[in-house]
Amino acid sequence: MRVGAIDIGSNSIRLLVADVPEGDPSRPLITVARAGEPCRLARDLQRTGYVDAGLAERGAQIVADFASRARSLGATRMVAGATAALRRAENGADVAAVISARAGLPVRILTGDEEARMVYSSVTSGLGATARHSACVVFDIGGGSTEVVSGVGLRPGRWTSLPFGAVSLTERFLTSNPPGPGQIDDLLAEASAQIMHECALMPRSTPVLAGVGGTVTVLAMADRGLTSYEPHLLEGWRITSDRLEVLISKLTATSDAERRNWPAMGEGRADIVIAGAQVVKALFARFVTGALICSTQGLRYGLARMAAEDPQLAPDGSRPA
Repeated sequence: MRVGAIDIGSNSIRLLVADVPEGDPSRPLITVARAGEPCRLARDLQRTGYVDAGLAERGAQIVADFASRARSLGATRMVAGATAALRRAENGADVAAVISARAGLPVRILTGDEEARMVYSSVTSGLGATARHSACVVFDIGGGSTEVVSGVGLRPGRWTSLPFGAVSLTERFLTSNPPGPGQIDDLLAEASAQIMHECALMPRSTPVLAGVGGTVTVLAMADRGLTSYEPHLLEGWRITSDRLEVLISKLTATSDAERRNWPAMGEGRADIVIAGAQVVKALFARFVTGALICSTQGLRYGLARMAAEDPQLAPDGSRPA
């Protein structure tokens, strides 16, 4: 079955078109196409409480374009899921309605629980044998929230949705370019305190600590020396603690212009990646492990499985009343 999945995130919007094998639901999806566009729906959300109307229109156009592309590639079922920006915004439901009308596709505003569990299942399924029989901690650093889930193999256990992401932390703490040491210290202290509190019931150490999202991709590409995005070379890549510390320190000392020359930085990433890297640093300090494992299979892979597993889902993403 060919399905389409659109992840409407706080910083970017991502598309996945994939074939879903029959039988064992844990079998890897077969990627047909994937794409992403920056949108920054969470810009100024912390200050105003609302998603900007212009950004909502841009988001609607991106989702409409992605939905059209998925249909042209033969997707017979499609799901669009929105995360922290629409979950928290006072006008989140209105923005979802605008996007739905433009794309001809219902937009589901996911709960923190749904998002966290889908991310965990997607990451552990993608890592295969590395995670299948191990205790795991999976995290996803978004623009407006950070999901952290512990579990065993493919089975998620405890989870939390931390109320910060790379966009919100950047807007709150990082005011200079590059940011000063005091700004970094304040950001790291805030992120670390919330992680310690919200993850208190999770294991102190883990054999598998896997991260997904743009920040982890940037770090993994730099560590592996890649100049272009190659998911099959990044999936499961291990960044040891010593190399991770060097990469984060190097990244933190760069200006916005210098960061734009890093591989896989892309539009809409350079100004927020330092905040994302500090969250990685705080999570790595919280969960004792030998290396950070890169995953390229985040929420959109979970949405794709949702599309395949819902027998009542129509080709336009709707369900009978």
